[in-house]
Amino acid sequence: MISEIDRCARCGFCEAVCPTYNAVRMRHMGPRGRLQMARAVLDGGVSSRYVVESLATCLRCRACELVCPASIRIVDAIVEARKRLYARA
Repeated sequence: MISEIDRCARCGFCEAVCPTYNAVRMRHMGPRGRLQMARAVLDGGVSSRYVVESLATCLRCRACELVCPASIRIVDAIVEARKRLYARA
């Protein structure tokens, strides 16, 4: 999953269609930021309130995946990171 996350070119197309990013305009609340948070969790990195908030607020609508030119399974990465994060708690 980390190699898939690393395919992100940071183009930002996903942010334009993300309802949570468009509501708050904070990078960690959009797909791009969430992918980086998911990468940190999947890589065994530290978790913080910021990370939990970021991953927990994804609506899983998959709008981001429809516009991702790299066809990254963004929601699957977020869901996997959530599972790991919650398993640690």
